[in-house]
Amino acid sequence: MARPVVALVALLALSCATTPGSRPLSKALPLLLPTGADRARWERIEGDYDTTTEHVRYALFVDPALPLLYRITQFRVSRRVAGPGGNARFEDGPETVIWNETPGRRTPLRCFAEEPHRGWWTRFWASRTAWRDVPPTTVEFRNQMLRAIEIYFRVDAEGRSGPPVG
Repeated sequence: MARPVVALVALLALSCATTPGSRPLSKALPLLLPTGADRARWERIEGDYDTTTEHVRYALFVDPALPLLYRITQFRVSRRVAGPGGNARFEDGPETVIWNETPGRRTPLRCFAEEPHRGWWTRFWASRTAWRDVPPTTVEFRNQMLRAIEIYFRVDAEGRSGPPVG
């Protein structure tokens, strides 16, 4: 009886350790963005893909009032690193949220990066993900915009962009 239980536990541990990008995207977005109730009415395009060195998980939100525009882009890049025994595993990077706050105006998009937990106590008492504003004049901002463009190209190439047909 003990053998099957040990085998099952080992199998579960192995599957969890090798699942790429296993952490889901946050439901709690920066407070300045439209609420979850508002976003629930929006179209959500989600997916993920692998490169040779990374796993990317994303969600794009389309406001029905502006059907040809991604108002919110949310993504996380997990880097492939060598694990025990030469097996590759993924380390989650911080999540990024890009918000088109003022569509149709020539202003920079808003970019937010997930803040890491700073100590063991915040893991238990922090109920929301902490976000920091990424200034548009930084290299980090530029890199996140380039990643977002890569995601848009992939979604378009898969034929999943644009308003639903029906």
